[in-house]
Amino acid sequence: MFPARSRSRSQSPSALPLNGLPINTKPTPRYSNRRSALSFFGTAALTGIVFHLLFIGFGGGDAVRDVPVIREWLPPKSSEVTVVKEACPDSLDPIRTHSATLPKPTYHPPTAAGGTSTGKANATVGAEEEESSDNTATMDQLRKMISQTQGYYGRDYSLGLGWNNMRYIIEAALVQAQLLNRTLVLPSFVYARSCEWEIHSCAAFATMVNRGDAIGWGEWRDLPIEKQMGWRVPMDTMLDLPHLRKTWPVILVREYLELNGMDPNKEWSNGAWHRTDYLADKPDGSKFTLFNVKNNVYDPDNVVRVDRLGPLLKKGIREDADTSTLALRLYSTMTSKNSKNVIDFHDARSAIADLMKDQNDDKELEKLLEENGWVVLHTFAGALGMDYLKSVVDPIKQVAPMRWVKAWYEDYKDQDTDIVVLEGETHLGRKPGGMRFTTEAARDDFARDVLYGLRPIDAVRHLADQVAKRMLEQTGGRMWMAGHMRRGDFVTAGWAMEGTIQKHFDRIKSRLTAGRLILEQIHTEQKITPFKIPDVVPDVTQLSLPPPGESDVFFLATDERSEEGLKYVRDHGAVLIGDLVTIDDRREFGWGIMITDVLALVEQAVLSKAYYFYAHAMSSVAGGAVNMRAARGADSRSTLID
Repeated sequence: MFPARSRSRSQSPSALPLNGLPINTKPTPRYSNRRSALSFFGTAALTGIVFHLLFIGFGGGDAVRDVPVIREWLPPKSSEVTVVKEACPDSLDPIRTHSATLPKPTYHPPTAAGGTSTGKANATVGAEEEESSDNTATMDQLRKMISQTQGYYGRDYSLGLGWNNMRYIIEAALVQAQLLNRTLVLPSFVYARSCEWEIHSCAAFATMVNRGDAIGWGEWRDLPIEKQMGWRVPMDTMLDLPHLRKTWPVILVREYLELNGMDPNKEWSNGAWHRTDYLADKPDGSKFTLFNVKNNVYDPDNVVRVDRLGPLLKKGIREDADTSTLALRLYSTMTSKNSKNVIDFHDARSAIADLMKDQNDDKELEKLLEENGWVVLHTFAGALGMDYLKSVVDPIKQVAPMRWVKAWYEDYKDQDTDIVVLEGETHLGRKPGGMRFTTEAARDDFARDVLYGLRPIDAVRHLADQVAKRMLEQTGGRMWMAGHMRRGDFVTAGWAMEGTIQKHFDRIKSRLTAGRLILEQIHTEQKITPFKIPDVVPDVTQLSLPPPGESDVFFLATDERSEEGLKYVRDHGAVLIGDLVTIDDRREFGWGIMITDVLALVEQAVLSKAYYFYAHAMSSVAGGAVNMRAARGADSRSTLID
């Protein structure tokens, strides 16, 4: 047994996906009106664009049409989905033909108190280059893996989002499953949004559907019909599942269904966990039992969701102690900062500095906070004060009133149902993991899973290695730089950093020019300053290779597809993925590279290997690239997000 670990009217995955059951009340908005009015995205949020726009994946090119209507999300059954073209019988259909996989038995969950296991780090760190994940498992082996946990954990996965945001949701689901000691169940597929070739070419290998029908959102209905199409891509094409299973027991919905005597083809098309169709029969004739965690009780405005309450209770912190003069200062600071329920540690220090003996003593500050009913929590800084990238490379402390803290573990650890499901959308506006942590050790455990446990498949990592070597050849053996230029849907909706491609490209080049000076500084100092992450091993090639030359080309990852746009960036020093991937690469990789969203995984992995990287703070691609760079041991000064 594992110890528990520390529009047309658009429809949104925030309500019970069950025909015949009442839909829950609309969850409390994540941000207050006061904060929204002052935030960078305040005006756009009121237009209804933000919810989906910020979640469109790297390859996406669709602008958002409407704000979601939460109470109306009743996803279609599989039989109601318009399948435009089935994949060829011999292709890798996402539901029918991908085999189950299981890794070697090397699980190393942390202790019940939220500490970390040394063995776990050893099982993952440094294994990326030499380890392959091609082992398979039988249903009996999967059953054995599942038997070591206390049931299943599922979610209503928002398959209308792009891959990088889906990955963020998976990261949160993983820590939630670990805390409850339950096997995590992931959707068997995701939807790719673009095909690099004529759309029916991709449909020969991956089932093509109308996304509006498959997901139940209306935002694509006004687009040309070819832009409404999506392709079902198997989860194990996007994510290295055997490697992830070394971190924690994870299965796919189709595996869950088959393991429990149900038709694997009944998986719902939009990622929702069906509250009745997925209840298996038990040997005694009864049905599986399910507990539904209500969306509007997960973390409303008066709740700060954390992993465990135990570490705070051991300190004897009293909720009713927050009426003191000191505590009232903290509440006042929260109001002045337009924060909903937390403030940053440094803001707390400023608020009560005159009451401290030593203003630089963190331990004294924490003691004062705890004596006055406030607690210190651990999480990660966002980019430019926002939490859309969800990278885990910049750990920070925040403080909150003890009375507002609710723990996932204590709230749901005693549920004895076969299945626990978190209802609806809990991704937008949350910190990485969907919660804060009450100990540094638990925060670091989560970071390890994100940095070393979740990774692309072997084929993606191998091709990225080859492309990186070719970029090194392009620069004559000097360190090379990379940028990410988000166009497509960002241009349509007015979110691009610059209006024209020329100005946008010039912005990127100016940042890379400054980056070249930073690489020169690192080379001169002969000292690497890695990101503040656990178990990092610095990449020493940053010291041995010469810095870039002024006229060196650079790698550019972009969703720009116009001929004139691509010609412009190439003519001005950019090298694109299509310039570096050969016919032999495509043959070796297989059909998946025809899908833009899969090709984007390769681009993202290449970005992680650049010696300097610049990207946009609003694009979810950047967060994944930053995490991968940190795990690779890149110097923290060699990444710029703005």
